[in-house]
Amino acid sequence: MAKPTASKRERNRRIRQIAREYEAKKRALGLKAPALKKGPVFYLVVLIGFLLLGSSLIQMSGKADAIGLGGRKVRDGRPVKARKSVDAVAEALGRFKFHTGVYPSVEEGGIEALAVKYSDHAGWIGPYLHKDNPYRKIAIDPWKRGYVYEPPKGTNTLPTVLSLGADGVRGTADDILPDPALFTKAFRDTTWTNDWVPFTQRGIIVVPSKR
Repeated sequence: MAKPTASKRERNRRIRQIAREYEAKKRALGLKAPALKKGPVFYLVVLIGFLLLGSSLIQMSGKADAIGLGGRKVRDGRPVKARKSVDAVAEALGRFKFHTGVYPSVEEGGIEALAVKYSDHAGWIGPYLHKDNPYRKIAIDPWKRGYVYEPPKGTNTLPTVLSLGADGVRGTADDILPDPALFTKAFRDTTWTNDWVPFTQRGIIVVPSKR
């Protein structure tokens, strides 16, 4: 007489029971999974993993440097250089005026006259700018455009010196102008002349003698 076969549900129940008993016996005997042998292949895989991770970090760092934190662009250093240049030109113009009594005209080269090695102006003791100074570029600003220079249009007025900035358009927010006080600094601080210069070259300003 044939034995009745167990149902599918019953077989699955027995399999799960056997599996539980097997796991219980393993825990009772303290059996663990075999330890992984760290051979050359293992270390090679680890090395490759570190190389891939390092490459990813370098790429991410490069992108961060390119766009800056928060999606902002990296700060452009050209406005700073242009500011230093126009400030230097303004101060040099003040020294030119201090010695000669006038600002250089457009006909004699404008601010280029500050760097010449000889001048016909009475009282001239130049040059007042040197072309080898990286922050005193005379003709060209950091955007490869000429600085704007206009002599004063009347008495007791100051000349105009500026860089057109990144957009190259005059009258916009990124125009870079010097501190106006630099035009008269040579008259207020005469230490650059060792506190002495002939009276005829200084107008009405007299430096008190030191005792």
